Amino acid sequence: MSNGALPSISAAQLQTYLQSKNWLKDGVVGKVATVWHRNDSDEAEVVVPLSPEVRDYEEQLKAALVSLAAYEKRNIADVVDDLVGAAVNVVAVRVIGEDTSDGSIPIEDGVLLIRKAKELLYAAAMAVYSKRRQFSGSPPKDAKEYMDSLLLGQTEVGSYVVKVIAPLDASTGPSHPAEDSSLTELVAHSLVVGLSALRDASSHYQVNNEIAVFERAVAMGASSNMCDALLGFSGKDRSRHFEVKVSTPSGPLFARDTAVFSFNLRDLDALESASSYYKNDYVLLDREIIGSVKHLHRPQVDEVGTITVQAPVGGSERSVEIQLGPEDYHMGIVAHDRKALVRCRGDVHVKGRTTKLLNPRDFAVVDLRSLF
Repeated sequence: MSNGALPSISAAQLQTYLQSKNWLKDGVVGKVATVWHRNDSDEAEVVVPLSPEVRDYEEQLKAALVSLAAYEKRNIADVVDDLVGAAVNVVAVRVIGEDTSDGSIPIEDGVLLIRKAKELLYAAAMAVYSKRRQFSGSPPKDAKEYMDSLLLGQTEVGSYVVKVIAPLDASTGPSHPAEDSSLTELVAHSLVVGLSALRDASSHYQVNNEIAVFERAVAMGASSNMCDALLGFSGKDRSRHFEVKVSTPSGPLFARDTAVFSFNLRDLDALESASSYYKNDYVLLDREIIGSVKHLHRPQVDEVGTITVQAPVGGSERSVEIQLGPEDYHMGIVAHDRKALVRCRGDVHVKGRTTKLLNPRDFAVVDLRSLF
C-alpha cells in the first residue's frame, strides 16, 4: 500500500470479513492483537490489532491488509471495497426508461426517487417491530436513529441508479431469534423477506385475481408503505420499469449476499391493488355474494331502496349495502321477512368498515335447496 491515508475501515470490520471468508482466529498476542490462519494454507497469516489504543495501530492495520491482499492475490483497494461492503447494507434502485438511458433523470422524479427509497427502508424498519398492513407516525427510537444514519451513495453507470447505504453499527435491534443481530441487518432481512413475499403475492394475483393473497404477505413484512414506495420508483407518470438490489451485510441472519427484485409496468397494477387492499379501499370485480338480509332502508319519497346483506367477502363476514330498484327491493323485503337468503352479482367496493355492491344485477331470493 502507498503511504497515503488509511482507508476508513476498522479492526472490527476486518475481523468480520476474515470470519466470513473462513479464516480461523487461533491466537492472541496479549491484549494487543488477534492472529488469524487458514486450514488450506500453512503460510497465510493475518495479525489484526485489537484497538486504536494499541501502539502503531494504523501501521499494524495496514500490514494486516497487505497480508490479506497477498493471500487473495488482489490489490488492496479491491479488498478494502469488499471490507466496507461487508459492513453495510446497500439498497440500489435502478429505474429504466427512455429518458434515463443516458444516466440522467428529470429532477422532479429524481427527488421522488430518493424520497421513496427512504420510505422503502422506513417500511422495512417498522416491520422489524410489528407486522401491519399500514404504518404511520414516528418510528421507535432505535429505528429513527437507523433512518438518520442512512447515506446516499455514489450513483452507478446504467440507466439511473440511486444507492442508499445503511452503516452496520454495534447496536442490536428488538427481540429477535438472532439476539446479536444489529438493527441494520434486521432491516435488511425484513426488506428482502417483505419484497419476496410481495413479489410472489403480486405474481399470484396477476394470474388468479384473488386479492386476499396479499394478506399472507403482511406476516412477511409487506405493507401499503412498501407498495407505495415501489410505485414511486416508476415515476410520477408510472412510466418506468425499475429494479431494487439489496446487498445484505454479513451477520448472524445470513452471509453477505445480493438479492435483486425486478418490476415492470405490468406489475404496477398489482402493487396498486395491494396498496389499496392494505388501506382497506379496494374493489373486487364481478363477484357474487350470498347472505341474509339484516337491514332495509327506503326513503318515503324514493322508489329506490337499500338493503344490507350479511355475507362472506374475501374470507371474512361483512355487511354489504346493495341499492335496489322497486321490484328487487320488494323481493328483499320478502327475503327479510322469511329469513331467506338472497344472492346478487356486482363489483364489491370495500372501504374501511363500509362495503357496497356496485352495479348490482341478477338479484334473487335463494331457494336453500339450490345451494346443495
